[in-house]
Amino acid sequence: MNFRRRIPEEPEINVISMVDIVLVMLLFFMVTTSFVQRSHLSMQLPHAQQAAAGEPKTPIVIDLSASGQVSIGHRNVSMGQLARQLKLLAGRDPKRVIVLRADRNATQQYVIDVLDAAQEAGLTRISFATLSGPAAGGH
Repeated sequence: MNFRRRIPEEPEINVISMVDIVLVMLLFFMVTTSFVQRSHLSMQLPHAQQAAAGEPKTPIVIDLSASGQVSIGHRNVSMGQLARQLKLLAGRDPKRVIVLRADRNATQQYVIDVLDAAQEAGLTRISFATLSGPAAGGH
């Protein structure tokens, strides 16, 4: 008879199996998770339509100096005549884009006056011309 006292073995937890299960679950959740970020606002996004084939529309270029002088396509117009000229151009094609090239020192009021004239003419597609990169300079 063997009366030696046995040292009780401590139970072991098989960690390798548990790590395998956790990794499989992680993989499952990563695959099934949606990566689309949704907005917290209730909105309906617009649908894009393919542009019609044909000639590209030339933009209406408006130059605005620091002193408030306005020209459309290298032709000087007064601020009062601007809305009338834009209405004539909008009558031919109301979806034309306006490119506003305003001097960096032009006051905000002059820019607002040009935007008001464009809105009065029914032209709502407006782009601001800027310089980019180090050649643009800056203070």
